[in-house]
Amino acid sequence: MIRDLNDTLVFVRVVRLGSFTAAAQALQIPKTTVSRRVRELEQAIGVQLLRRTTRQLSLTEAGAVYYEQCKDIAATLEHAELAVHQLRDGPRGWLRVTVPYSFGVSWFAPLVAGFRQAYPEIKLEILASHVPLDLVGEEIDVALRLGALPDSSLVARRLASYATGIYAAPEYIERHGAPVTPDALIQHCTLVLNQARRDVGYVWPLRKAGAKLRNYRVEPTIIANDPALLKDALLAGEGLSLGMDRSMQIDVEAGRLCRVLPQWIGPPQDLNAVTAREHLPSPKVTAFIKYLKERMSVSEISHDWTE
Repeated sequence: MIRDLNDTLVFVRVVRLGSFTAAAQALQIPKTTVSRRVRELEQAIGVQLLRRTTRQLSLTEAGAVYYEQCKDIAATLEHAELAVHQLRDGPRGWLRVTVPYSFGVSWFAPLVAGFRQAYPEIKLEILASHVPLDLVGEEIDVALRLGALPDSSLVARRLASYATGIYAAPEYIERHGAPVTPDALIQHCTLVLNQARRDVGYVWPLRKAGAKLRNYRVEPTIIANDPALLKDALLAGEGLSLGMDRSMQIDVEAGRLCRVLPQWIGPPQDLNAVTAREHLPSPKVTAFIKYLKERMSVSEISHDWTE
């Protein structure tokens, strides 16, 4: 039996940082103490965990197994200790957040500014990405994500649901006209996300009051992996696009876009605040999610929508 859990935590830190010296600096203890604790851990377990040479440090087979079993425990303890310190001192420190690259500054930036005013002791690092990032591997505290969340290792808290509709630039409508019914979409240039397989085809699920949900075939002329790219093409008059009303609002008011088939609505898009299941939510994470939830409506979708 291990006599001191601290020895295990020191071992995990050595492996994570790759050297005794780096671990000693991070833990703010002498290098000799780090080496001694790892050696005592090996003696307590009865196996060698690390191969030590003058040039490098590597795990033995037993060490690799032991590290895989202990790294999550160490991370949980570190987060628990951080949470206790933050409870004592209040939410503070760096908060690492990832958001979709397509998030517009017109509505997200004011939220960030307001949060900073409410919690001046919290500093934000924001990572915009076309693809979902690994929250654990990238050491991300919170991810804001749109749509379905298939990864069961994540914890999602819904912040809002946004209605969707079909939009086009006036220039496109002048050249090609506007579809009168959803069945006419197949005859138009459409801009779609690459979330469906090409061999199956692309469809837009639409419905209106008093009608059932139907999938309408579209023939895309532009396919992209991020809504921001489609938005640029949409504004350039390249075709029709199914998007969130919230993200189109400013351009509609400015006359750069107009709603097509306004009686028909698309599926709502949920906005979720996502955290890693293995990480305990710290006060700064809790404060951030609570702040966003209080300032976002969870009922912006049309009540006419049904699956």
